[in-house]
Amino acid sequence: MDYEDLVELVAGDLTQSVSRMLIEMGTEEGQRFAKEALVEFATQALNGAPKVGSMHLSTFTNGERHALARASAIVLATIQADTSRPQ
Repeated sequence: MDYEDLVELVAGDLTQSVSRMLIEMGTEEGQRFAKEALVEFATQALNGAPKVGSMHLSTFTNGERHALARASAIVLATIQADTSRPQ
């Protein structure tokens, strides 16, 4: 799997997780929690954590870790854009 495919796959999974959070917690609390979780996910992946949430990353390359962080940033930017848009 190449870099862009990994980014797309992880971003899709993270988007589904965020959607579930928004449904379960409500929009405001879900967005706040999702933003914090996405930042933590990206930070841990880039810092070389062997496990992030339920994902075991001990065998991931630096490029794969960067792809995870990028996917997290994409989803975070999407949430931010959605909250900035007038209702």
